[in-house]
Amino acid sequence: MKKITSCLIHFCLATLCFGGKLPSSFKKCHKNDNKCLSEAAADAIHQLNKPIKEANLPSLEPLEVPSLTIGAGSGPVGLEQKFKNVKIYGFTKPTTTRFELDLEKKSAHLECDFDEVKLIADYDINGKILLLPVYGSGPAQVILEKVHGIENFTLEEYEKKGKKHLKVVSEVLSLDPSLIKFNFDNLFNGDKALGDNINQVVNENWKEVWGDIKSSYEDAFGQIIMGLFNNLLAKIPIEELLDQ
Repeated sequence: MKKITSCLIHFCLATLCFGGKLPSSFKKCHKNDNKCLSEAAADAIHQLNKPIKEANLPSLEPLEVPSLTIGAGSGPVGLEQKFKNVKIYGFTKPTTTRFELDLEKKSAHLECDFDEVKLIADYDINGKILLLPVYGSGPAQVILEKVHGIENFTLEEYEKKGKKHLKVVSEVLSLDPSLIKFNFDNLFNGDKALGDNINQVVNENWKEVWGDIKSSYEDAFGQIIMGLFNNLLAKIPIEELLDQ
């Protein structure tokens, strides 16, 4: 089953804490100008590689998450992956960005390409991969190369303090990498030979492994993006966010 830890959600709700207006360095577009919106989205994402003090926006390079859990798959990956002290690199470095907004249909579409998205964390796992028993805890690294990401948002409009706001009520994220590299240090309580063998097997069969855990990673990353997006939308009314 897919699972996002509660502290991850609390992180998303606390990360962005500025109010009132769009940061002056962010581009403002007409609500129907998807070309401008795509350019503005790309520019804003790139700017988040460092803190924006004017708006009290933290750097998202890396994006730090206290913990998250990737549920066990129903196929070759029969283990729950528990991560702590998670750092995700690469979200602020899309090579292409397309953003579309339809206020009438209350929907938004975000599409990005990334050369690399890297997750570094402390892991704790116990279960099976490709029928092989696996257990251990220690440093982990998961690298997704040449990633194409598509996320569709369903929006809702509401009023707060006399001004209209948007919020995301649901999202669906799809991540399609051309290669994934996994590395789990200290498997089998530090048995290097067994650990190296498992890492090799997983990497040689990364497509099968990814096919089984893909939805859990998409759910986790999608919830993070949704939380960040909603915090922005909660602080900035539509009239400040978009030219009408």
